[in-house]
Amino acid sequence: MFTRGERRPIYLKPRVWPLAPEPEPVFGMLEVIFVFLGLLLLFVFCGAFAIVIAHHVPAFSQLRTADLVNQPRVILSAQLAAYLIVFGVLWRYFAHHFGIGFLRALSWQWPLRWPGFLGKGVLLALAVQICAHFLPSPPELPVDKMLRTASDAWLLSVFGVLIAPFVEEVLFRGLLFPALTRRAGPLFSLVMTSLLFGAVHSQQLAGARTQVAVIVIVGGMLTMIRWRYHSLACSTLVHAGYNATLFLGLYIHTRGFTHFH
Repeated sequence: MFTRGERRPIYLKPRVWPLAPEPEPVFGMLEVIFVFLGLLLLFVFCGAFAIVIAHHVPAFSQLRTADLVNQPRVILSAQLAAYLIVFGVLWRYFAHHFGIGFLRALSWQWPLRWPGFLGKGVLLALAVQICAHFLPSPPELPVDKMLRTASDAWLLSVFGVLIAPFVEEVLFRGLLFPALTRRAGPLFSLVMTSLLFGAVHSQQLAGARTQVAVIVIVGGMLTMIRWRYHSLACSTLVHAGYNATLFLGLYIHTRGFTHFH
């Protein structure tokens, strides 16, 4: 029994099929468009600023600008700064304009059995790796240029497991998916969100169509998790488990981030 004022633990059971419509979000497409455009502009500004600063740091002063964009410490610092600015603005905007917490507005509900969602991410990553083994792939991907030292690999791993999943889930499954659902329905929103998710990652994959198609499918699976459990936290956990498995595979393949060639 729970007394008044006592919070019940949240355990989210799957909704029955067919899936119920998503509740209308307090925000609309206009806010989402501003977020994506603002983030894009901040990437450019923060990236340029980080490169200027890096030219005055002894460790990077001898590198060309073209080489600096492949330095994780430079480019990830710029990305983190852009994320902090955008999320700080969103946090205050939702509180003052809508009178609701930012994460609450995005249906952030932490599941009681959260390890199971990490496990789903592990299984998804293993399935993707098995499929990717039989698909054509470029000899070198752009992300490979960022993996030159163990410290770079560790930095990318931490960023890719602890920060990137949360940010990407907020953008695609927290903001874009509900806003598109209100305008065009959940199925159209699922497809468009997945395609845009793949497009954003296409540069990392050198535009390889088969590899991008796999990421589109992964995006679709993450959106289905978000839709099925009505929880952004669930899809974020799956995403984190997925990325963690990929980096663990890289760690094993490179013998502890020591052999990259």
